[in-house]
Amino acid sequence: MSLTSKDIEEIKGRPFVEPRFTKIALSIMKVAMRVPPIRAAVGNSVGGLSGKIFRAWDKNDFKSATDISIYALERYRNRKSGFLPIMDHHHWWRFMKHGVDSVKRIDDSNLRERFVEIAKTGIAPFEGYDVAYSFLEFSRWRYQQSRHDEAFEFARMATSADPTWAEPEFVLGWYGLVLSTGDAESHLRRAIDRDKRMLFRIANNEICKQYPHILNRLKSVYRNSTP
Repeated sequence: MSLTSKDIEEIKGRPFVEPRFTKIALSIMKVAMRVPPIRAAVGNSVGGLSGKIFRAWDKNDFKSATDISIYALERYRNRKSGFLPIMDHHHWWRFMKHGVDSVKRIDDSNLRERFVEIAKTGIAPFEGYDVAYSFLEFSRWRYQQSRHDEAFEFARMATSADPTWAEPEFVLGWYGLVLSTGDAESHLRRAIDRDKRMLFRIANNEICKQYPHILNRLKSVYRNSTP
């Protein structure tokens, strides 16, 4: 089952405990990496490609990180793992998220469109936080392009992909207020239902402040809720 935003928060909140075998494994890997075929195989593995992306980020080389992400998405699209095949979906969408995080930091609309098109035919099921994160970013890109129907469509895909993540519902509510369409208040309510911390954010959002009647209703319903 794909990770949700609540899973991610829970994992981040736990202290990291290094496994006992880590030092031994690293020592073995250092020796093995001296062999060219092994070095090439490791470099093209999920961990190896992820490491290359992280190193590119450290250098602020987001173009290289974007290119590596696209390579990884194409390499692993149709691969079936003999060991833990359930992870294939997770790895592929994690590379999508890495690519989205990278390409949004460079000014290249063609590359952004490439990620949108790759994601549309991505690995099913379209579930989990990485899927939701990617499609919500696509939604923001479409909003910036004034392609509002697609902005709503991608945000709805995001909220369906991760029913625990409040951000897509907040964005749908925000769109509703700005564009005067849809039931913005219902989306904002669902955002708060998913994460009570959203009430503070909504109350302090400049667009939402322009609708005091909606804010007052939300506050009356959720004022006694605790995060």
